[in-house]
Amino acid sequence: MDPDGPLAFRNRLTWLRVMALVVPPGHPSQEQFWGDRELYAPLVPYALALGRELTIDNVPDDVTPEGFRAISNFGRIAHQSQDHAHVHVIARPDYEPMPEVVEGAAPLGTSSGDVVVEPAEVLSAPWSVRLTLSGTATQEEMWKDERIPDLVDAAVLLAEDESPEGFRFAAEFLPEQGMGPAGLYILGGGQLDLYA
Repeated sequence: MDPDGPLAFRNRLTWLRVMALVVPPGHPSQEQFWGDRELYAPLVPYALALGRELTIDNVPDDVTPEGFRAISNFGRIAHQSQDHAHVHVIARPDYEPMPEVVEGAAPLGTSSGDVVVEPAEVLSAPWSVRLTLSGTATQEEMWKDERIPDLVDAAVLLAEDESPEGFRFAAEFLPEQGMGPAGLYILGGGQLDLYA
């Protein structure tokens, strides 16, 4: 174990088969963590590898690989209960679908050449969007792309501007080649459901 690297432990909650928390070294806040590339750059691949290991690659014989979600909550309306930075890695709940991109909607004006922002709809959030990197189709492609810090920076700025009272980052990884369609969702605009 690297004392200067991320640390993972099981959540005391047991609503899903896998509920883990991944934390960076030290005690940064969510805002400090997601605002500092040097803090989140090593943690994100660690969290995604952990999720893949626990829900896709190495599941018990009696469990069908379910995939996972990586979630980060900001503010009480998004159910952030601890001020220190952390990413939830949870088995993908089959009862709560991820947002759907609004069919036929043009990318939002906050899009740049590399980061595409599209409106999305979900019952559990008053406002949601999906961010992707141009030229990437799958989660593996997107999260391994060298431009991922640009996407994260754009997500932080957009979320703070559109939902300053609180928001959630959520990404879903499916038990399939490439781990599903690319996308980081922002959910906000008011009180959110638990663990969407």
